[in-house]
Amino acid sequence: MDVMPILPETEVEAMAALHLGRLLFVFGRMELDLGQALVQAQPAEDAERAILRIEQLPFGEKLREFETLALRRHADDAPLRARWQRWFAAAHALRKLRNDFAHGSWGFQNMQQQIVHVSHLPGSPNQTEVRYSLAGFAARVVEAEDIAEEFCALTELSRAG
Repeated sequence: MDVMPILPETEVEAMAALHLGRLLFVFGRMELDLGQALVQAQPAEDAERAILRIEQLPFGEKLREFETLALRRHADDAPLRARWQRWFAAAHALRKLRNDFAHGSWGFQNMQQQIVHVSHLPGSPNQTEVRYSLAGFAARVVEAEDIAEEFCALTELSRAG
């Protein structure tokens, strides 16, 4: 069994920051793509008003609004509808993950080579702690990238259909 060398704390922190930055960029791109898809779903004459309304919505509301549109539009195409449903489940989970990551505190367990995410203050009954290996954390980012790519693929299929 190969054992990973223990990285200096600054390297663990730098790698974690790199992965977190990738996650936030992927999420930002996906939020932009989702907003544009919502605007494109509106009648062309309402585009300006739609842009002003949609840009004010938080990601979760954009997601719910587009979910209603997409599932209604593909009600008669069971395979595509099922694919959209899987995507929406993954996107809702990604939204929660991003919110947790963006609003929590971060620490490092250098000897265990772990990134520690803590939400809420110590002693709070709401406090949670999640530990990630660098590889595990990077895998979550890859999942987010896959979710973003699937959205692009699904919107292309929807336009073609």
